[in-house]
Amino acid sequence: MGSKLLRLILAGLLYFSTQAYSQDADWASPEVQQMYNQAKDFLSKGGVKQAIVLLQQAIQLSPETPVLYRDLAYSLNLNGEYAEAYRTVEPLINNKQTDEQTYSIAGIALSGMGEKKKAKKILEKGIKEYPHSGSLYHELGKYYDDNNDPEYALRSWLQGIEQDPAYHVNYYEAAKSYAATTKPMWAVFYAEIFINIEKETPRSMDARRIMLMAYTKIFNTIGTGYVPQYKTGSTTVTPKSLDFEKAVMDLYLQLAPVMSDGITAENLTMMRTRFAMEWMTRYAVKFPYSLFTYHDKLLRDGQFDAYNQWLFGKAENAGLYNSWTQFNPSAIPGINSWMERNRFYPTSADFYDTKDVSTLFSKKK
Repeated sequence: MGSKLLRLILAGLLYFSTQAYSQDADWASPEVQQMYNQAKDFLSKGGVKQAIVLLQQAIQLSPETPVLYRDLAYSLNLNGEYAEAYRTVEPLINNKQTDEQTYSIAGIALSGMGEKKKAKKILEKGIKEYPHSGSLYHELGKYYDDNNDPEYALRSWLQGIEQDPAYHVNYYEAAKSYAATTKPMWAVFYAEIFINIEKETPRSMDARRIMLMAYTKIFNTIGTGYVPQYKTGSTTVTPKSLDFEKAVMDLYLQLAPVMSDGITAENLTMMRTRFAMEWMTRYAVKFPYSLFTYHDKLLRDGQFDAYNQWLFGKAENAGLYNSWTQFNPSAIPGINSWMERNRFYPTSADFYDTKDVSTLFSKKK
C-alpha cells in the first residue's frame, strides 16, 4: 500500500483515534495523562516521531493502559512502521482489550505489511464485534478497493453509512464510487453530505468536483431509463427504496430545461431551489430525507443562494466565484455563520439506497 494512500486512509481515522480517551482512560498518574495529551498534540500537528517517543515513554510508566498501545500503533502506522505497529497492537486483540479503532489500526498495519488476507480477517472480526462501526466498514471497503473489487468496496461503504451515519468518510468513498457508474444520483447526495461534515479540506473540494461531474452525468442522460427494474422470476418488481430514486429522477426530468445551457453554480441554484420546493410539497411526507429538510431550512432562512455558491462556486470556476464574493461580500461569512448555528446531521432514517450494486461494475475476467 502506497504511503500517500495510507495517509489518506488514516486521515479519516485520526479524529476518532485521538479524541475519545483522554478523559475516560484510567491514568496511572497525571504525568502519564499529560504525556498522552502532548502526544495527541504532536499528532494533530504532524509530529508523528515526537508522538511515538512520548507514547513509548508513557508505556514504560504505565504498561497496563491499553490506549497508549493503541495510539502508539496508530502513530507507527503513520510512520510506515507497519510490522512494529502490529506487534504493538496484537496483544490488545488477543487479550480482548479491543475497541473498534484498535481493529482498524491492526487492519491497516497488516495491509501495510502485505498481509492482506489477515487484514481482511481482522476487520471482519472487528465488524462482528462492532457491527455499527463506520470506521471498520471503511477500512474493509479500502481492502476491497485495493484489491480491485469495486463492487464489494462500495457495498462495505454503504453498509457503513447505513450502520453508522455519523461516520462521514464512507460518504466520500461511496460518492467517488457512484460517480463512475450509471447511478450518479447517489454520488450527488453522498458528496454533499460529506461536504457538510468535512467542510474545508482537499477531500471536500474533491467532493465538490464529484458533485459537478455527477450532475453533468445526470442531465446528460436524463430520461434514458436511469432507474432499474428488478426481476423475480417473470415478475418485475420495484423495491421500496427505488421509489425514492424514481421520485428524485422524475423531478430531475421535470427540471431538466433549467440545466439546458450548462452545469453552472447559477443553474444548479435555480434547479435545486425548485427541486427543494417540489420535494417538500410532493414527497417529504412519504420520503423524509434530512438533506432535503436542510435545503428547505436554508431556503426559509434566505441562505440557499449563498449555500449553493459555497458548495459549487470554486469547483466550477474560481474566477467567477471570486467575482461573486466581491459583489456579495457578506454572503460567504453569512452562510458559514448560519452553518455553525445549524449543523447538518445525517440519520439512519435517510438510508434509501438499495445497495444492489452488482450490475454497476464490470466483472473480472
